[in-house]
Amino acid sequence: MVVILDGKETSAKIVEEVKSEVDKLKAKGVNPILALILIGADPGSTRYVNLKVKRAEEAGITTQLHHLETATTEQAVSLIKKLNADPKIHGVMVQLPAPKEVNEGEIVEAIAPEKDVDGLSPVTFGKIVLGEKSFLPAGVEAIMELLKRYNIDPEGKHWVVAGLTSWLGKPMAALLLNKKVEVTAFAAGDLRLPEFVKQADVLCIEVYKKGAVTADMVKKGVVIIDNGNNYEGKKVFGDVEFEGVSPLASAITPVPGGVGPLLITMLLRNTVKAALAS
Repeated sequence: MVVILDGKETSAKIVEEVKSEVDKLKAKGVNPILALILIGADPGSTRYVNLKVKRAEEAGITTQLHHLETATTEQAVSLIKKLNADPKIHGVMVQLPAPKEVNEGEIVEAIAPEKDVDGLSPVTFGKIVLGEKSFLPAGVEAIMELLKRYNIDPEGKHWVVAGLTSWLGKPMAALLLNKKVEVTAFAAGDLRLPEFVKQADVLCIEVYKKGAVTADMVKKGVVIIDNGNNYEGKKVFGDVEFEGVSPLASAITPVPGGVGPLLITMLLRNTVKAALAS
């Protein structure tokens, strides 16, 4: 019988653990603080960063929201350097995507690795490639946490990573290179997707195409991590045709309710980890 990897339930458990750690830190006189930087006025980004503020404060983590309605790359980098130097700030994150008029890469690169709780800077990516200790991007951390909570061993398997985004596919593949696994990774749009998916013991997919993976493409017992977000009106669908594929899988994330609910939770937990290490 297939196991549904429930991100909502897992997130709720981790939030309680985070709250407990925050209480312990505050008892020692340490107040975890997360600085969030929002550049521009994109409605989606604004809603998401406000949700992060709300969730952080519910967990007892203090937030500083720096909303730069207009800013140059230099101004954003200057702010980040100031936050890096402030010992009271434990985590720094920039809400992405940034407006086209600023250099997103340069801005993210300015975040100090020890405060890169979103795990998106090039330095952090380099550490992941080298197998060094670092914060993982929220999506990668969420996936590994789900597998851990459901007692699914990620090693000794053939992983197929479909989609090579900088926030999920690439760092996931880099992380797996340092584990005892076989890895096949390819970009969204690769016409060999059916061929590669058929080989997967674990499929991690983010190709932004509803129903990209169907029952005839997977082998029995596969573990599926569906990161797709494909909207039709107010409904969201994954990249995997859930009804047809799930009977063949040993474990699968639903969409919605799989990896998504854990993304902000992982950011909060990383902030607490940074506070513990400070």
